[in-house]
Amino acid sequence: MNPKPIQNADPLQSWLESFRPYLDVFLDAYCILDSTGRIIEFNLAFSELVGESHRRIHKVGNLSALLKTRGETELTEVILKSSRPVRLDEVLASSKSYPELTIILGSVPIIDASGQFCGALVTIRNVTAEHALLMKYEERKKEAVFDGLTKLLNKLKSEEEISKSIKIASREKKPFSVVMGDIDHFKRVNDTYGHQAGDYVLKLVSSIIKNVMRETDIAGRFGGEEFVILLKNCPENGALIFSERLRKSIESTLFIFEGKRIPITISQGTATIHPVWEEGMDPEQMAQNLIKQADSALYEAKNQGRNRVISFQKKPA
Repeated sequence: MNPKPIQNADPLQSWLESFRPYLDVFLDAYCILDSTGRIIEFNLAFSELVGESHRRIHKVGNLSALLKTRGETELTEVILKSSRPVRLDEVLASSKSYPELTIILGSVPIIDASGQFCGALVTIRNVTAEHALLMKYEERKKEAVFDGLTKLLNKLKSEEEISKSIKIASREKKPFSVVMGDIDHFKRVNDTYGHQAGDYVLKLVSSIIKNVMRETDIAGRFGGEEFVILLKNCPENGALIFSERLRKSIESTLFIFEGKRIPITISQGTATIHPVWEEGMDPEQMAQNLIKQADSALYEAKNQGRNRVISFQKKPA
């Protein structure tokens, strides 16, 4: 906002009335200083930033007293000394609301009709609050994508990733496999050792899955004790080798909760798709088919006595 000459007995008030419609839409904190550095106007964001009431801000009147900076930077002095716009980046400060605060400050001088400095518009961006908001947003994003207990992808995101992986496999003409795993007799774990023990088992199984799979693989929690692992560029035999390695890792791990050993095994079903076999099919439909096939193989593994891997048998047309 460029300095604007003002013709009025009270130039600062005239400027304020002229620009009020623009000031009302400011999201950042702002205040108006007169030529002596006293605060004559401010918005709600400024009041929240300094942590003081409307009355208290007018009583104190000094920006530097309300928003204290570290080091030698004295805000009011810097603003009043300059006849040109001022910008201060990443200034460390403190206020009643924020014991530790990082701000970006901008100041534009207000010039009267005779060319004299009569005040300044000061805007203050709360970098600390923006960072906190961004962190909260990232956490919300994670909650929408990841399972809170296991930190694996949730079911919805897992299904999305399967569809996306199939599209990539179709484009690159490479095989893609899915593994469905289910912890054996998990209900018995909860009933015998308690739900906290069940949560412990789920988290440890998830950790083992992460350790066994490749960096390019993706794992998700598909249900209560059911997991899905996406194996990119992996043929049927590779899926079987991976699943058997995972099965042995879980079987050989000591699950001990509150001094009690819990025997844990996992049953798995694998299914593989090769784009050459499925040419022309919709990726979403292919994803649903693949999940059903892996689930069918998992059911068969359970039916055959658990703690084993079964591959869905499919031949090319």
